[in-house]
Amino acid sequence: MKSLIDKGISTIRNDGVKVFAMRTWKYGLVKLKRLTRPNDVKNIEKWKQLKNKYKGKRIFIIGNGPSLNKMPLYLLEGEYTISFNRFNLMFERLNWLPNFYMVTDDLVIKDMYSQINQEILPLVEHAFFPDIHPSNVEFSKYISHRDNVHWLNMDQPQFRADLPYCGINKTVVNGAIQVVAYMGFTEIYLIGVDMTFADQKVKKLNSRNWEAAEKDPNHFDPRYFGKGLKYHNPTVHEMLEKFEEGREFFANRGVKIFNAGYGGKLEVFPRVDFDSLFDLNDIQIQALLNTSRVLKERNITFHEALNSPLITEPTETYPNLFKASGEFGITLIPLLIFDYLPVGPYKGEYFFVKR
Repeated sequence: MKSLIDKGISTIRNDGVKVFAMRTWKYGLVKLKRLTRPNDVKNIEKWKQLKNKYKGKRIFIIGNGPSLNKMPLYLLEGEYTISFNRFNLMFERLNWLPNFYMVTDDLVIKDMYSQINQEILPLVEHAFFPDIHPSNVEFSKYISHRDNVHWLNMDQPQFRADLPYCGINKTVVNGAIQVVAYMGFTEIYLIGVDMTFADQKVKKLNSRNWEAAEKDPNHFDPRYFGKGLKYHNPTVHEMLEKFEEGREFFANRGVKIFNAGYGGKLEVFPRVDFDSLFDLNDIQIQALLNTSRVLKERNITFHEALNSPLITEPTETYPNLFKASGEFGITLIPLLIFDYLPVGPYKGEYFFVKR
C-alpha cells in the first residue's frame, strides 16, 4: 500500500491532479477486471511448471544500454540469457539467441507487438508479459497466446516470490529478476544496465510519456527508440531505489545479483569482470566468432575478417569488409549500423561487414 501511495504522490507532484485522476481511474478498471474475470488456470499451471526449473544455474540479464557495443557478447553462447523490448535489433549480430524474453512497457507493446509475435516469440523458449498493465493496457490482446507465453499480474509495485504476481518496479530489469529467481536461477549477472542517459530531442506527451524526435543515443542501436517511437521518461533515481529494494529482497532468499557490465553508473550490485566469467583460450574464442551469424550468412571466415584492411579514421566510403580499433570502432557502430554489421570486439578490434 505504501508503494502505491508514494507513486500517487509522485504523479500529483510531476503531472498534476488531472493526470493522477486519470491514472487512478485506469488502475481502478484493472482491479475491476480482476474481480470479474475467472483465474487463468492454464497460465497458473504453466507457472507451476517453471518453478525452480533451472535451480542453481546462472543467467545473464541483458539490458539494452550502449555499453553492449563494447562487450564480447559472443561469449554468451551456451549461457542462459533473458532480453527485453527491442533486443531483436541485436539478433543479426549474434552467434546465439536469448532463451527468454520480456516486455512490461505499455508503450513498447503498442509499437512492436507485430514484431514480437512474428519475429521473437517463435525463437525463444519462454516469454513473459503482464496480462493487463497497471495503465489498463491489455497485453493479452496484443500478444499471441502461444504455449511459450506466460502472463504476469503486475498490478502492485513491489517485489514478489509468488509468481505470477510480480512488480514492474520502474524497469523491466526488476521484473526479470523476479522471474528468473522464481525459475530457480541463483547467480544473476546484469549487463547493459548502464543507467546513463544522454539528452535526446523528444516530444513530451507528459512527464512520463515521451516521443523520440531523433535517433536514440541511449541504447545499443540508434533505431531502438528512434524518431516517432514512444517511451517512458527514465527516472534514474527511482530505478536505483527499486534496485536497492530488490537487492535486499533477494539477498534474503539466497539469490546473488552482480553487475557484470562494462562501465555505466549502476553500483547497487557488486561488480564482477565479465570476461573473467569465461574460461576460454584464444582458439575457442575464434571458434565462437566464426559462428557469428553476420559471417556465416556471407560465407566469410573470421580469419578473413582478421586480415581485412584496418580503417583508422572516418572516410566517405568503406570497403565491404574492414576492421577498426578501440574507441574509433565503437563510434562507428551507431554511425554505420544501417549499412554495416559489426562483429567483435576481439583483441580491441571491431570487424564490419557490408549489409
